Amino acid sequence: MKLTEARTESPLTLQEVEELVGQIETLPALPAVLAELMQAMERSASEVDLNRVIELVSRDESVAGQCLLMANSALFGRHARVETVLEAVIILGLWRVNDIVFSCTLPDVFEPFPKSIDRSTFWRHALGCALLSQRLAQLVRSCSAEKAYLAGLLHDLGMIVNAALFPVQSTAALEAAAKEATAFDKAERQILGFTHADTGRMLGQAWNLSPDIVTVLQFHHDLEAAESAKDLVAIVHLSDLFCRERGLGYGYAESRKIDFTCSPAWLMLVQTCRQMGRPHLTRFFKELEVYFDEVVKFVDAAFSRPLP
Repeated sequence: MKLTEARTESPLTLQEVEELVGQIETLPALPAVLAELMQAMERSASEVDLNRVIELVSRDESVAGQCLLMANSALFGRHARVETVLEAVIILGLWRVNDIVFSCTLPDVFEPFPKSIDRSTFWRHALGCALLSQRLAQLVRSCSAEKAYLAGLLHDLGMIVNAALFPVQSTAALEAAAKEATAFDKAERQILGFTHADTGRMLGQAWNLSPDIVTVLQFHHDLEAAESAKDLVAIVHLSDLFCRERGLGYGYAESRKIDFTCSPAWLMLVQTCRQMGRPHLTRFFKELEVYFDEVVKFVDAAFSRPLP
């Protein structure tokens, strides 16, 4: 079975879905540079082969260029121009280089992109959620801050799997969610019998992503069911809602309004990120609002030209 083959009927059980995903012959594979960088992230800093990382980054002109652009940005307060990949990697650090590589290469992994979801809308939401997750993790001083960007970027991967395998049902779910101005995963469960969180977990396991990232893929809409990585799941959950409420979602407006300070995700962060102290909540979320405005500007600039 090919990933791009259409299905006209949905499985009745989650087990059948998992078997179906297991039968896919063309399951997208992580590019070599991503796979090797992920392996590097699992090692201690003293064991990382920096020359190998530089070699991998240098292979892809867009990745190398993005690393140099980031290293020379005002964000890092650079006065002397960075001109080599070696300097960029040292300045940025391995985790940030890993994030850049994912952002640059991941969209190309899913080609052709399923027609039942809009490619630009999907990646705009993914990038916005990644940036907001990273900032929120920093603000609450999460012990998982280095994983927050990647978790936010990947959290909806199951949507692509569902759209490719079940285009008719995925389109119907999106149309129903838009018509009712409700959460997309709710419509998915009603029409498909499962959600993108289920198939996202399957793809994450097939890619051998870290257990914490897989947990986010599986529980970002059901955070209370997560038994581990609770802070990371809560961060992505909040960032996802924040983006969707402010127009950086799935291409339609949702009717619900959320008091983030009373949400289960915020309460979970209070319990798991005790090192953040007791922030003034009005000021805290105001700062997040201001940052989100910058996120939108960045996402707009990143997608100023249509994706191929």
